[in-house]
Amino acid sequence: MTIQEQDRFSEVLQKVSELAQKAAGGDYLYRGEPECYTRVSSSLYRKYSEIDAEFFDVKVVQEEILKEAKGFIRETDDDAILEQLQHFGYPTNQIDFTKDYNIALFFACDSQLVEDGRVLLLKKADRDDLYEPKSPENRVIAQKSVFVRPHKGVVDPDDTVVIPKELKRPILEYLDRSHGVNAAGVFNDIHGFVKYRTVHESDYAEFYTGLTYSNKGKFDKAIKHYSKSIDLNSQMPTSHFNRGNDYLRIGEYDRAIQDYDKAIELDPWYTLAYCNRGNAHMRMSEFDRAIQDYDRVVELDPSFTAAYTNRGFAYMNKGVYDRAIQDYDKVVQLDPGETVAYTNRGVVNFHKGDYDCSIQDFDKAIEIA
Repeated sequence: MTIQEQDRFSEVLQKVSELAQKAAGGDYLYRGEPECYTRVSSSLYRKYSEIDAEFFDVKVVQEEILKEAKGFIRETDDDAILEQLQHFGYPTNQIDFTKDYNIALFFACDSQLVEDGRVLLLKKADRDDLYEPKSPENRVIAQKSVFVRPHKGVVDPDDTVVIPKELKRPILEYLDRSHGVNAAGVFNDIHGFVKYRTVHESDYAEFYTGLTYSNKGKFDKAIKHYSKSIDLNSQMPTSHFNRGNDYLRIGEYDRAIQDYDKAIELDPWYTLAYCNRGNAHMRMSEFDRAIQDYDRVVELDPSFTAAYTNRGFAYMNKGVYDRAIQDYDKVVQLDPGETVAYTNRGVVNFHKGDYDCSIQDFDKAIEIA
């Protein structure tokens, strides 16, 4: 870790400590916002309050919405209807809070990276506008959600922690590493997926542009767009993985490995990232490191034939012929039509001086091909 990285990590810990100390001072609910908005209000208030700010009554508007909604669904319970409306993103007089300040911190940092965010603290004591979902969906459970239904459509937080924009990315990394708080856990159902994708639409637009250029063989342009996607959202393992693939294609192996490292850090079960990092090490003749990566792949997925093929090739280059043959035997067992396994096993048998077996393998490869 560089001195600059150490300083930034120290700033992250200071900010997290500031939030933790404030949270310890009372029984709070928390809300993370990616910008420091002028007020904390419900989506229904924001949508209709300009009708007439002096006489606007958010409760009256919500009652009319409930009446109309009952004509479309069989549900008759007002709370259940409001839960569903909130779940599907329709404006209601409910403001999402959470019982977990780490989750609030995630939402404060997950978007609007060019703006300061904030975590709001709201004391639960003596409030008559709190509501816990009766039939929570997976995402509501994961986010430890509690709804505040403010009588006037707005709430005044009891305390606030501002999150500087330059700390958003490192805080997201800290939350993932230290607490397992990440997008996959927080947005863990189809509606959460849609909401997350909507928030990060520009990130994905850059990613898909990079993917298109990569498929056309324009790797330099692809790398630029993957880099923009990463600048917008550094927590997407696929962006790092795909950029690593294109670095690998143009021979920038060190950069490819750095991207595969990051993809694996974000997703420790990313088998393709391990496999391709092994391929990068192979190109650099770092056979032991390549073998370690292929070992991890087959540990995660014992049916991943390419990992056995590549590991066999690494062992062949090291002169460890028996281990290479074991890997090619496994490939043939998993996929009897894999010509590369027969060809490479033929080469290994040739180096061992077992010419009859070598010829049999080459014959089989020719037969299949």
